Amino acid sequence: MLHPAQFSKQIAKDHVISWSNEGDIVLDPFMWSGTTAVVCIETNRNFIGIEISQEYVDIANKRLQYTQVWLF
Repeated sequence: MLHPAQFSKQIAKDHVISWSNEGDIVLDPFMWSGTTAVVCIETNRNFIGIEISQEYVDIANKRLQYTQVWLF
């Protein structure tokens, strides 16, 4: 677990698929370790993630490094 309140990837995926369509933009205002971003990429959605902790930005970037997506 990368964050103490991390959602499982399947829960995030169920919500992303239920509430958006391919090509949509999904906003995650509490990005934490990037689970929603990973799911968005895997399901052909775009995402905007907001995170104030540099520690979690770094974790999310590490998780996304193979997708060619970087957070700033």
